[in-house]
Amino acid sequence: MPQLDKLTYFTQFFWSCLLFFTFYILICNDRDGVLGISIILKLRNQMLSHRANEIESKGLRTGSLEDILKKGFNTGISYMYSSLFEVSQWCQAVDFFGKKKKITLIASFGEILASGRIEGNIFYLILESSYSTAFWEFLSKTGAGSISKNDIMLIHALNGQESGNHI
Repeated sequence: MPQLDKLTYFTQFFWSCLLFFTFYILICNDRDGVLGISIILKLRNQMLSHRANEIESKGLRTGSLEDILKKGFNTGISYMYSSLFEVSQWCQAVDFFGKKKKITLIASFGEILASGRIEGNIFYLILESSYSTAFWEFLSKTGAGSISKNDIMLIHALNGQESGNHI
């Protein structure tokens, strides 16, 4: 393959670009002088404007968009709770089979309601104890009755212990 010459660099570059763009236009041309990509873009814009007119004619307004979002979030929440229910069933099955072999790996899968002001102590108490009773004692001592609706959060904790009775 020939190298670019220092004296004729510009002419070599010019003719290579001219040949490339000539063949590019000949290959991509749709016989009407316009490149094929521009026709595709025109068709795409026409389809998008047609779809936008259909949506406006059906009366889809911002209120109905909020309804769609609410349905989507509710579907996501119901999916989350159904998967958590399946996980709790799995934990119960593992606990049942562990009791048959006298091994306790997972004690429970539960929900813990907590206030925002005691959020930092939640994970410490969950890690400290394999049961959630210590957390409920802590809530009773700190006066959890004064928790507002905005401060309540839901924490799903997997509590368990491993006993020394391995078979």
